[in-house]
Amino acid sequence: MLGRLNRFIIGCSESWWKFLLLFVGFNATMFGLQQITARFPDVTAGDIPFDMQNELTQAQIFAQLDGYTEQAFELYSVFQAIDYVFPVVAGLFLAAVCAFALRHAAPALYQTAADKNLFLLLLVPTAFDFMENFSLLRVVAAWPEQAELAATMAVAAKFGKLSSMNVAFVLTGTLLLWAATTWLRRRLVSPRA
Repeated sequence: MLGRLNRFIIGCSESWWKFLLLFVGFNATMFGLQQITARFPDVTAGDIPFDMQNELTQAQIFAQLDGYTEQAFELYSVFQAIDYVFPVVAGLFLAAVCAFALRHAAPALYQTAADKNLFLLLLVPTAFDFMENFSLLRVVAAWPEQAELAATMAVAAKFGKLSSMNVAFVLTGTLLLWAATTWLRRRLVSPRA
């Protein structure tokens, strides 16, 4: 299973149309989440969805839920549905970018990463995002009962998601810069290649 997923990431990094589909999926789901986020303060006490609040605490979750209208709960359901697709396409897109960049920057290192299924590590933020989503879904479904354990798990998963995302973004940027530098150096050394 993991090997298949790693091969899928590699396949997306080698195919322009698969890469394009991931890019479109990433942007379409992000657009949907942003549209809902922009509308959300009008149906709450001025709050945006929990998932978009990087400094969210357990206490804030319950305080904000108190200000949710019926429309807010409905809108959050749509947000949640999109947010189960977004982490998948975003994670696969980022992993495909890294596979592409590493293949062009350091072919031997790329082969090692491919053989050892290391591109899957770029899906760690996706796993944390799912944990956050499941926990928040439990909190919202239980309301007005306060599902404190689920709220604590949501905040912890958010921290894991943000931390691992930062690492993934730095890694992606570094690999892209390395690939661009390698490509430029090859062009300068042998312009006809």
